Amino acid sequence: MSSIQKLLKTFPSSRQIDDVTEDKYGYYKWYQDRLTNEMIAFPMQTLSQNETELIQLILDPVEPPHSQYTNVWNQYLFGNLSACPLPAGSIFRIILFSFDGIPDFNQEEHPLEFVFSDDAAIVKRDESNGYVVELQSSNTLSLEEIDSAAQALETDLGITVRFFAGSFHLVQDDPKEAILMEFDWHTQAKPFIKRKKVASVQSILPVIVLNRFTEFEWRSQFDLIYTLFDADPELASVIRTLAENLSNVSSTAKRLYLHRNSLQYRLYKFSEGSGLDLKSFHGIFTAYLASVKWESMRTINTI
Repeated sequence: MSSIQKLLKTFPSSRQIDDVTEDKYGYYKWYQDRLTNEMIAFPMQTLSQNETELIQLILDPVEPPHSQYTNVWNQYLFGNLSACPLPAGSIFRIILFSFDGIPDFNQEEHPLEFVFSDDAAIVKRDESNGYVVELQSSNTLSLEEIDSAAQALETDLGITVRFFAGSFHLVQDDPKEAILMEFDWHTQAKPFIKRKKVASVQSILPVIVLNRFTEFEWRSQFDLIYTLFDADPELASVIRTLAENLSNVSSTAKRLYLHRNSLQYRLYKFSEGSGLDLKSFHGIFTAYLASVKWESMRTINTI
């Protein structure tokens, strides 16, 4: 009796590939026999840690049957498939990726396979673009880890890769509409994030919020601040960095390689000219939105 047959007998809920329909591939964790290439699938989250470690001693963890499973995700997001390929109760996010050019790598092994865990599905849209379906787990990558991976890939491949991480979604109601909304937000924010290697829904929300304003609304509130930014173009970045460092002057100065006293003087002059109290939440929040909008407009004008 083969290893696969023994496991099928030991774990009644396990399945062979012919016993699982394509739209259900994502409901299972997949393993492959090293000698026979036979595959076996176990329902998500049914194996204990000890059982998983034991199985991995004799089988290799693999992605769901690639071409079929990734095709299911494309059908779900962009076609007529109505049901999410993941089981109810799953928590996942979509991470868009794009290469600045056509990467030269072995088509059998996508470079992102070395970045994301075996639970993730890597779906190509064309030669340079695609997305990753990543389950929330102990293996979930932080934005800092994704940024490190982007730098490593650039070194290895000699080509820049950019990521956009969506929010996590619970498969309860259909998450498709929310995911496609995030894709649209990413398109809207592209001019603002084009120089960033890693962005997220949270990092672009200020741009999305500001896009809801009429030109009269944001100009009526920000025009005076814009004159300060026009006179000192680096000031917008200073304000944004201050907000991102929770108004901590010391860490902001270190981040910007400025002397603390020099930074405090520039902030004082900004507060004096704008009338905003940067020590208050509402003051720094208003200044931050103005800096985001000003930098966004400046980026668009230089395209």
